[in-house]
Amino acid sequence: MVIVDGNIPSEGDGENCYLTPVAAPRSGQGWYTLTTADGAARPAEISLDEAKLSQQDSEVTTLLDAYEWITDQGLGVAAQSIQVILISNIGPCTGCKARLQIFHSDLLAAAQQAGSKVPITVESVYDTPEASRDRTRGNKIPTTYGYPAAVSTPYAISGRQGAYWVYRLQ
Repeated sequence: MVIVDGNIPSEGDGENCYLTPVAAPRSGQGWYTLTTADGAARPAEISLDEAKLSQQDSEVTTLLDAYEWITDQGLGVAAQSIQVILISNIGPCTGCKARLQIFHSDLLAAAQQAGSKVPITVESVYDTPEASRDRTRGNKIPTTYGYPAAVSTPYAISGRQGAYWVYRLQ
């Protein structure tokens, strides 16, 4: 979800805010795979195995869609702020956390190049019992879902109470 100047996106409102289409697993390709020669460089702390295994995660396509909308349109209409919120069920894996950081850096560079002084924030929001969880994927490749430093954010909606995690990238 891309919120421009505080306008919450709604279905069919693609002029001043943006909802990326829900990306299915195995739909990832392009710049944020971290595995292609013509894409974003894979950070040294992300193993090639982790990058290959996670390149098919939903974040890959979602980030590219959001980046294209922001650089094609969002920076031109934003007068006060751009806020990107990536909503998931268990938080990003280690590879996707690197992708989010690269995405955030790419947005800041694009804004600077376009001469925009609008603040840009990127957040990860997810709903799990704990802020982060160590797991293994595929062939026993270790990964951590979520951010240990995420902030628990309580909610009360229609008589239901709970909490979700929010992590703002720096």
